[in-house]
Amino acid sequence: MEGMAHHPELVTVTLTVTDENGNTQAKTLSIPEGPTKVTELKAELGVPAESALWLISKTGHRRQLGDHENHDLKEGDHYEAIVRGGVS
Repeated sequence: MEGMAHHPELVTVTLTVTDENGNTQAKTLSIPEGPTKVTELKAELGVPAESALWLISKTGHRRQLGDHENHDLKEGDHYEAIVRGGVS
């Protein structure tokens, strides 16, 4: 069986981004499923590295994902990011 390299399936996830002004925007993205380092997940989602990323459970419970963690991406995951501006 040639070419049997495992390519992760794409799953659909939701990302809600809140900017420094409190404006919220939700978007749906397709990204590879499976274990992923949180820093790579942020890059896949288009979230700045310095921003906090939260996993929102189906019951609404929020858990912050640390950059040092691995997260097992699944279909229907919902994430929230709070993006801070460069105010000095």
